[in-house]
Amino acid sequence: MNQKSPLLFLAIALFYGIAFFSGNEGHAQVRPTRSDSLVVTPKDTAAVKKRGDIETTINYKAKDSIRYDAVSQIMYLYGDAHIDYGEVALDAAFIQINWKTSIIDAEGMKDSAGVLQNKPLFKNGAETYQAERMSYNYKTKKGRVIGAVTTQGEGFIHAETIKRDSAGSIYGRHARYTTCDLEHPHFYIKATKMKVIPNDRVIAGPFHLVFADVPTPIGLPFGFFPSPRKRGSGVIIPTFGESNQQGFYLREGGFYWAMNEYMDLRLTGDIYSLGGYGARVQSTYTKRYKFSGSFSLSHTFIKASENIGAGATTDNVYNYRSDSRDIWISWSHQPVTRPGQGQFSASVNAGSQFYNQRNSTSPQNALSPAFNSTVSYRKSSPNSPINYGVTISQSQTTRTQANAQGEQVPVQQMSFTLPDFSFGVASQSPIEWFGGTLTGRWIEGIRIGYNLNARQYVTNNISAGSGLGFPFSNRMGRDTVVAINGSNLSQIFRNARTSINHDIPITLGTVSLFKYFKLTPGVSYSESWFTKKFTYRNVPGSNLLAVDTLKGLQRTYQYQGGVSLATNLYGTAQIKGKKIEAIRHTLTPNLSYSFRPDFGNPEFGFYQRVQRDSLGNTQLLSRFQGLEGNVPGPGLSSALSFSVNNNVEMKVKTDSAGVFKKVSLIDAFNLAGSYNMAADSFKLSNISVNLSTKLFNNVGVTLSGSFDPYQYENGRPVDRYLIEGGGFRLARLMNLNFNTGFEFNQQARKQQAASGAAPPTNLPALQRTVTAADYVEFNIPWTLSVDLTSNFTRDALTDKLMNNATSAGINGSVTLTDKWAVNYTTSYDLKNKILSYTNIGIVRDLHCWQMSIDWVPFGVLQRYSININAKSALLQDLRLRRSSSASGRPY
Repeated sequence: MNQKSPLLFLAIALFYGIAFFSGNEGHAQVRPTRSDSLVVTPKDTAAVKKRGDIETTINYKAKDSIRYDAVSQIMYLYGDAHIDYGEVALDAAFIQINWKTSIIDAEGMKDSAGVLQNKPLFKNGAETYQAERMSYNYKTKKGRVIGAVTTQGEGFIHAETIKRDSAGSIYGRHARYTTCDLEHPHFYIKATKMKVIPNDRVIAGPFHLVFADVPTPIGLPFGFFPSPRKRGSGVIIPTFGESNQQGFYLREGGFYWAMNEYMDLRLTGDIYSLGGYGARVQSTYTKRYKFSGSFSLSHTFIKASENIGAGATTDNVYNYRSDSRDIWISWSHQPVTRPGQGQFSASVNAGSQFYNQRNSTSPQNALSPAFNSTVSYRKSSPNSPINYGVTISQSQTTRTQANAQGEQVPVQQMSFTLPDFSFGVASQSPIEWFGGTLTGRWIEGIRIGYNLNARQYVTNNISAGSGLGFPFSNRMGRDTVVAINGSNLSQIFRNARTSINHDIPITLGTVSLFKYFKLTPGVSYSESWFTKKFTYRNVPGSNLLAVDTLKGLQRTYQYQGGVSLATNLYGTAQIKGKKIEAIRHTLTPNLSYSFRPDFGNPEFGFYQRVQRDSLGNTQLLSRFQGLEGNVPGPGLSSALSFSVNNNVEMKVKTDSAGVFKKVSLIDAFNLAGSYNMAADSFKLSNISVNLSTKLFNNVGVTLSGSFDPYQYENGRPVDRYLIEGGGFRLARLMNLNFNTGFEFNQQARKQQAASGAAPPTNLPALQRTVTAADYVEFNIPWTLSVDLTSNFTRDALTDKLMNNATSAGINGSVTLTDKWAVNYTTSYDLKNKILSYTNIGIVRDLHCWQMSIDWVPFGVLQRYSININAKSALLQDLRLRRSSSASGRPY
């Protein structure tokens, strides 16, 4: 104690030590100064003071006590001590602040069992350190930490000693880097020296991996682990393996470039020991509040190989008897919907015929026979009735076609819409056209709209007219799929179909009749324009037809009118039971009449009657056959249509307080048909029936079918009602579709209903690589759902319902422990008695790692894969993998 300066001691004690006498909390804003010479000119209005070492207020507190040594200028904080200094925060059992040296020391405190408690926890912005002891110079912003654990992004660094320089870089000695958040991690990268640049990278070397405290025998001279606050660029480690047709390979290796915060670029490639290779360019992009998307371009070359392994498939798709070059383009662009703004969207999936079968690791893509692409732009305004849009679409599918040798070979059929333009004007009342005010009068229900659609359809499937029922003289062969190349483009575009369709919907409002009925009249007019039409003539002495094409603007049109009458009928049965209060039946009948002229009449010129065979039989043939557009159908229509919709609900008491809820007994039971009074025969149409309900409120059942009211002779219908043949048989069931499904676990049913998710299905989504880990739900002990689908069609000759297809599916999971889960999905074809696509998955949660096993035991896509990988995206390339497929050996 300084005995020579009692007044100075008293002043300092009052300034720094007041917290000791007033609850052990306080703050100090200390600005040490020293004598500096300062030259002041006459023009200066004030002296300039030099800033001190402490930049902001230091707030401190302690649970036990705070003691200040005024002579040494050291403050001691005991028990749950805490300090705040700008972005710096420190918690520890004991903290010491030396105001002379500007150093803060902190350490934990051992309990009665000798375990160190309340270890120092140091936070500097987003950085966090925990250690046995630490020192920090708040003036130079340098520090030294003993026995430290610090967090860097998703990673944790354990080190014997850590030093921090003024630039923020961290240096560790005898350090361990891991993404496991345990104090004793399951795995780590052990290095003698390690440097960390916060929010940027971790550099270590030399280092080796340690799993479960067992070091791997192979080390590396240095390691580089990016840990940026934002995305960072870096090398992508390839996958090692071996394929039966391609040999040993390195796959999916390359470079990731984070171009900026809105866009990235991924360049990867494959190389095979038998001479093949692959290359990919992938990118994702986003612009906040406007759009987001992704793009991918892939090219592969597989060298021909005659050395096909034993047991491999003989399908030419998978056996490469000749060099194979394949390409695939994927593009997805999603706009953010904004009122009054145009929306550009894209969904493109296109490429070579067998790209997915030969290169895809996704069973969904490999099994899919067809892919579709669409690019569109649409614009509408909430303040205008006008909207328009432009769409370009493409579809491709694989089918078989006979070659010159008569063998069935796969070909790729492609079609394009170049373009599809639409323009529309929303329905408006004519009163609005002249500036009138809508007041709710019935005449205001008269509204008129307009829609225009112009499209050009192009396909490489050249039609031979075989679908018309007779051959043409200039197209004797079958429909042919030609290759899309320069020499065939003129032929493909000659067969293009161009049309412009106009539609004018007119609503005449709804009129109430007798209080309970709604009468709705309506008329419509539509017109189609074409660039050509056909004229047919018989070839003398044969059954062939010659076709003459008349080019130029051609048009068809059609109009019709009608009226509908609808009402609702309710019936309630009061039960007054212990649980059931009442049952209500809602019946919605609808009766409508429509009239349309016979547009097959020669005066319209839309159809031509041609000779069908040498016996003199004739038929009407459209002069726009096979073209795009709306061609009106032949025949006079004066039809009376009817439908009856039914719904049955039950009111059930849920508790003793008299709270009720509605339970649907029949969601829908609908019948519909029509009677054409102008037809010369078969005036009554088939009767369609649809039923949907839930048995026991859990088992969903849907039924749909159609009934034919006419008799049949020798497999052909005759114009006599079935009831005329005797008995009380009104109609014959012609087809029936049935589907049902049930989830046995009530907890899973409730969670599914709460989330609004669709029930499980045996057909995973397209463009989605599904693994066992995707289905894991550890908080549900088990799930088991079953579904049954069946459809039947009546054979006209035998008059028996024939089963076209019946399949049963099972989908579920079992959580063996809180770490082990098994999921499964399969379906069985009951008609052909074979198993369809089956998948079994096993998942093991390894805390900071995850193991998954996927197994497809049957079929062409039979395979298995075992994958063990770190959960953290930071170490996603740190993995162990083994897989095998039907077309390749295990690796």
